[in-house]
Amino acid sequence: MKKFLIPAFLFVTCFATFVHTQPQTHTANPIDARLYEVFDGSYLEKVNTENPFLIQRWNYYLDHAWYITDLPAEKAQAGYPIINLENPEHFNILLVEKEQHLKRDWEKQMIYRIGDSEKALVFYPGKEFNERLNEHLGR
Repeated sequence: MKKFLIPAFLFVTCFATFVHTQPQTHTANPIDARLYEVFDGSYLEKVNTENPFLIQRWNYYLDHAWYITDLPAEKAQAGYPIINLENPEHFNILLVEKEQHLKRDWEKQMIYRIGDSEKALVFYPGKEFNERLNEHLGR
């Protein structure tokens, strides 16, 4: 019996040590250039190595966490917070959030009026964004 236990114990110990010492492999994601406008490059590279899902999330967020819509005349005077966008057709949402201290909500959409225009920037609720992200990633 001892003859069997010692080799089995050695095999299990060696196998466990081998598995434990193997580096965890993460697939690096391409980093959207707009992220470099908000975050330091070395930070982004570190995140891409240690938590690549966060890069996927930010990349998706840049184009899919919000939309621009016409503000109906009856809602134009509703007192929505006003933000400034030089070019509503092309901007970095993360940079705008950072510079203009925009807030998001988990349960409800957030609406910001764009300057004195009849346009609004609308953020999807955080919960809905996560559902869309998971669907996009096939989760």
